[in-house]
Amino acid sequence: MSRRPSKANLLRISEIAQKAGVLSSTIRYYTDMGLISIASETKGGHRLYEEASTINAIKKIQFLNKQGFTIEQIKNEMSSGEVRKKILIIDDEPEVGNFITEIVQNSFPEVEVRMVYDGFAAGRVLGEFLPDLIFLDLMLPGVDGFVVCRQIRSTDFLSGVKIIAVTGYDSPENREKIKACGADDYLPKPMDLKVIREKIAVHLKISPSMKA
Repeated sequence: MSRRPSKANLLRISEIAQKAGVLSSTIRYYTDMGLISIASETKGGHRLYEEASTINAIKKIQFLNKQGFTIEQIKNEMSSGEVRKKILIIDDEPEVGNFITEIVQNSFPEVEVRMVYDGFAAGRVLGEFLPDLIFLDLMLPGVDGFVVCRQIRSTDFLSGVKIIAVTGYDSPENREKIKACGADDYLPKPMDLKVIREKIAVHLKISPSMKA
């Protein structure tokens, strides 16, 4: 069960607007349209927002708006994103992608999962799929996985996505390099089912199915 954030850690409209680089009126509009949610209210009725999730939602809204989505389409996308988390697997080995997919489907049936097999396909899918978590193989054909990781991390509307770097070379030096390119975590090959499940639960803040 998720824990409600303390009011001391929540921000008012003016504070969240400043951090997100938008007007306070934009925050009010997005809230009134049901695109972003308030976390709590002060005794005086002032809206309070959780910083990370709200800023991430604002960036997604702005990205979708630039893509020509209508307000209703954005609303559908944002509401579906709240209900279903999304995982993108970027790996040129189908057996690896199928292994992770099977774990997701069995342990986290509420999570949507998609696979791509190279960095170029990933570039096309990222903006449309808007994943919450990425399993990124660092040894991709034709492109450096470390470069892909840095590109994802520097993309504004993907700033909130969690990245687990998958590597066949588990060494202290490689872990430092993985961290430096912006990955949140790493997963050495061969991969362990239990470890994958634990990492998904931690980074998406969800619990595995009791049937798993």
